[in-house]
Amino acid sequence: MDQRIAEFVKAHQEDIVNDWRDLVNLEGSLREPQYLYPEAEWLKAKFTEAGVKCEIISTADNYPPLVCGTIGEDRPGVPVIFAGHFDTVFNKGTYGDNPFRIDEDGKAHGPGVLDMKGGIIIALWTIKALESIGYNERPIRVCWCSDEEGGTDHGPVSKLITEWTSGCIAGFNMETSPVDWKLCVGRKYIFSGKAVFHGISAHSGNNYEAGRNAIVEAAYKVIAIQNMNNMELGTHMNPAIIAGGRMPNSIPDECTLTFSGRFKTKAEIARVREELKELFSKTEIDGCSIEYTLSDPAGGFEASDKNMALWSFVNDVCKAEGFHEVDHVFLGGGSDASGMAESGTPVLCSCGVRGEWNHTDREYAVVDSMFERVNMWSNVVMHLDEFKLD
Repeated sequence: MDQRIAEFVKAHQEDIVNDWRDLVNLEGSLREPQYLYPEAEWLKAKFTEAGVKCEIISTADNYPPLVCGTIGEDRPGVPVIFAGHFDTVFNKGTYGDNPFRIDEDGKAHGPGVLDMKGGIIIALWTIKALESIGYNERPIRVCWCSDEEGGTDHGPVSKLITEWTSGCIAGFNMETSPVDWKLCVGRKYIFSGKAVFHGISAHSGNNYEAGRNAIVEAAYKVIAIQNMNNMELGTHMNPAIIAGGRMPNSIPDECTLTFSGRFKTKAEIARVREELKELFSKTEIDGCSIEYTLSDPAGGFEASDKNMALWSFVNDVCKAEGFHEVDHVFLGGGSDASGMAESGTPVLCSCGVRGEWNHTDREYAVVDSMFERVNMWSNVVMHLDEFKLD
């Protein structure tokens, strides 16, 4: 462990926590995007103060912004990037004014304290720690978006994240880290679908045989979709919402089915999409018809050889420098590491503070992990010239 970095972090623990507190107390969610702009300005100011040449970027009018920048553009090495998001799932005031607090067990609480404002502060102070020792090996990029928690037009944002990650030696998404020290090497893709079933309405007593029950047709498809699961390959299909019919004595002439799937690989996505195409091309009940739509897959990235090599390298640095070893994990939820990985750059996710219970009032982060991770990522960046892909 570089002692200069360790001493810097120890000397600035109070400053690090104060920045963490201030960012958590600057609340903002997609449902109240007006509060995300002051956060963007705060981030720009803080990273600019650290030496990063920053800009606020909007992909569309009145759409939540990104904060992106680079420090050391003229440095000789290949860039490295830290990325993530600063929106949360909580509306402003959900937990009262100034909700950040630290309890007697050394756990920090507050909206987004874990997911993922702690990770942003780790990146900020990693840059500051490296600057304090005169680091000049390679440029360091940052890219923070504010629509990760359910943005309706995330495609252009994800494309920008891909562009900022392109050409980097490594990408670290500063999302929530599990409490057991694991780093994420891959996440499941998700797509959603909606099918509309059309039948023929009729009185269920007087004209039963004239009717064509759209709900029954949908029921056949629900079972078929469920049977597309492949648990060994990590494919999970979920028929989630079904709606149809108006009254008990009328055969329903319309039914809608909303479903989703999660997948470890693009190959599995292709398989299921083909099976869905075949499934919805025919009906079990003569006289019924079906129309359907599928969203593009999003949020995932595969546990590629590149990502596994990056994880192995980080773990080797941790062992050599006296940090806790880091195992790897494949997670089911999506993140902006997906856009990062589309660039072809080796990527790890869940690089932020350790904690539990994202998206709930029980959300917490381990305070000591903030200082641990600033130390760890500073040392990893210092060793990146040793990272080689076969």
